Amino acid sequence: MDMAPIPVDEMVDGHGGVRPHWRRLLGAISDLGHRELLERGRQMARALHDQTGPAEGAAAGCDPVPLLLTAQEFARLSEGMVQRARVLEATLRDLYGPRTLLADGVLPPSLVYPAPGFLRMGGPVSGAFLDFYAMDLIRGPDGAWHVAADRVARANGIGQALENRRQMTRTLPELFAGREVQPLSPFFDAWQDSLHRLPNLPDRNPGLALLTPGPRGTLWAEHVILARELGCVLAEAGDLAVRDGALWLKTVRGLRRVDVLLLRQDGWTVDPLELEGGSPPGIAGLLDAARGGAVHLVNHPASGLVEAPGLAAFMPALARRLIGEALRLPDVPVRWPAAYGVEALLADDRRNWWLLDSASARGPSCRLDRAKDSVLAALRRTPDRFVAVEALAPSVMPAILPGGIEPGAVVLRLFALFDGSGWQVMPGGMARLLPDSDLPPGGPMDRARGGHSITKDVWVTVEDSRNLVGIAAPPMPVLAIRRGQGDLPSRAADDFFWLGRYLEQLEEAGRVLRVLTRRLGRIDGSPRERAELETVLRLAVQIGLLQDESMAGSGFATQVRALAAVTLDSGMPQRLLSEIARVSAGLRDRMTVETFETIVHGTDTLRTQLREARVTGDAGRTLERIGRVTDSLLRYGATISGLTAENMVRSGGRQFLELGRRIERAGAILVSMALILRQKDVSQRGRMEGALRLMLELSDCAITYRSRYFAVFQPAPVLDLLLLDGGNPRGVASQMAVVAEALADLDPSDGTGLAGAAGLIMERLRGVVADVLSAPQQDVAAAALPDRLRDIHAALRDVGQQIARRYFVVLTSPRAVGGLRAVDRGEATDES
Repeated sequence: MDMAPIPVDEMVDGHGGVRPHWRRLLGAISDLGHRELLERGRQMARALHDQTGPAEGAAAGCDPVPLLLTAQEFARLSEGMVQRARVLEATLRDLYGPRTLLADGVLPPSLVYPAPGFLRMGGPVSGAFLDFYAMDLIRGPDGAWHVAADRVARANGIGQALENRRQMTRTLPELFAGREVQPLSPFFDAWQDSLHRLPNLPDRNPGLALLTPGPRGTLWAEHVILARELGCVLAEAGDLAVRDGALWLKTVRGLRRVDVLLLRQDGWTVDPLELEGGSPPGIAGLLDAARGGAVHLVNHPASGLVEAPGLAAFMPALARRLIGEALRLPDVPVRWPAAYGVEALLADDRRNWWLLDSASARGPSCRLDRAKDSVLAALRRTPDRFVAVEALAPSVMPAILPGGIEPGAVVLRLFALFDGSGWQVMPGGMARLLPDSDLPPGGPMDRARGGHSITKDVWVTVEDSRNLVGIAAPPMPVLAIRRGQGDLPSRAADDFFWLGRYLEQLEEAGRVLRVLTRRLGRIDGSPRERAELETVLRLAVQIGLLQDESMAGSGFATQVRALAAVTLDSGMPQRLLSEIARVSAGLRDRMTVETFETIVHGTDTLRTQLREARVTGDAGRTLERIGRVTDSLLRYGATISGLTAENMVRSGGRQFLELGRRIERAGAILVSMALILRQKDVSQRGRMEGALRLMLELSDCAITYRSRYFAVFQPAPVLDLLLLDGGNPRGVASQMAVVAEALADLDPSDGTGLAGAAGLIMERLRGVVADVLSAPQQDVAAAALPDRLRDIHAALRDVGQQIARRYFVVLTSPRAVGGLRAVDRGEATDES
């Protein structure tokens, strides 16, 4: 019986000794020990989560043990990768040009024309097809590296590689001690420079954007990292439009030109006007703009053709034909059934061979020895639609797993860029642990656990410090001074606006919940306190915190259980925290690290605290825990407010975040005051005093009022403090001042528009307070205010609608409002 080939061990040579370049690292690993390494791995996973948010499809973590490559070995891989990139570029140039490869029989038409990556375009491609290239490699049992797949349409993972290196440096500095590892940052500097020096770019600072499907895409974390490193605007398809033959980004200040667009999706999806279209969505007219030279696409959508698995069978011939060289990096063993012979293929040992779709890397695949009769029949009918690839046993290396340090199979991905004059290979890369070595070799990176496998940092050792030479800074044109964030996409502005609203809704819910728990804690309350409890319950229902007011007449234990059920289990606070996390994920590239990590960590902590706060035993303990959670909610809101005030530039995103918060806070004050003043017999002296106290308590203004007026409660002073006092950060006037300033800054020429509408609201509020102050009976005058306050709230709501129409109308997806006041707060869902 034939023995299965023994995989190569990356760390240990074939004689039981440790390879020389691993010895120092192995000593550091041994000193740390398994338990400590496992904990460091968890720290890196948590740090990555905090950096990028809970992105779907993100790697499960970074294994603490890196894959080591010597400088000599990396040099050989680099030479082979650059050569392969040249062959692929020449192949594309021919297939989308004279097609001599097809005419001379070097490539079969049955491989090219059915491939989904082959695009029927309306004209020639100017410039290079490939600006960026990734390659998957497996070290076979023979010790040689073999190419498993070429990646050009979705050459992803480089952002993950950079983040892995950062986390390794922070979390495991012991492994770097006394060892020089080639850095990754110069590669990104060169990449950014190359994007600015692409042919035919304007002399002005060119506009760079990265097309992304958004935070719900599986590669969102990758796109966030790349946009940050390359200085690109992260744009979804809805943020971009082709007008007059050019590509434009829709921003809050109008259209801004995009000169370079980085693509990270299959080519046939990028332009539904000319191509098939699909998911993720594309941009109508994009290819026409590219043909006209108005925008450079990186990589060109047509380059996806070279990902066809069947092309590997012809790579040696293509290298000899197109560049006159022998291929330096072999592919994994591959057989083209149409040439090799179907029966000869089936007569061979089939245990380690896979059948793949020759035209599509994402087509169906199966083990040849397990192929169904229907697949074998199709193979005999159309052998040119299949390719047979041998699944080499990949090399193994140490992996830190919960059960101990175990060998794990790895596949390596390297990255290269074309800088305008030649190819550069990043001195490092990303490796993945394969959960199952029995995988088709045409796509082990992407098929392993659906992209959720554990990754590894890849180190290229430095034997000579002279290798550590930075890249000279190129001459750059003088930049015009800019202030503000005029390139803020309308989508991002909408997200900031709703982040502000959700944060304020959460804070308002916390304040209502705090007042409610205080009232419930007074078991033997007076009739006035019971009336106040009923009022707060109605307010809680109105904002969506409670479903109904039925708990008002229940006993203490029943009331506490009902409150815990609707607020701590799956109620409004949990929903709002989910919305905050979701919206924040879409703004990762526009927040500081501290702000984003605080939001992510805070939402996770509060969700956990909410789930654990519910107690089924003692009602008093349950109420006490609800109170602690309430305090945490309010501290969370205050922390985010402080961070945004200190860490965000006072323009762009912060303007819209403040607009959302201030409009929401002002509206909450007006609605709560109207509800409290609408209560039965509120004009009576005792009831009016209780209503005024409740207004101040809900607005957190009781201390300020007492410092001015001591214990005397009258409607006019309370209304002045809550509605007109610009120095009160919890009052309406303070909110409207920020709203008016932000609107005026967004459109300085529009003094009578939205900013003017905010001024008119303040005029109406001044009239309200003046009328109460001059009334012979202030209590009676205040009791008559609810309808006027609701009308003013409607005007404020109209300002929110106009903001949505003017700045967010390009968006089509509705916004959830967390169950809060469906009528009063749902206005922007139709406008967003």
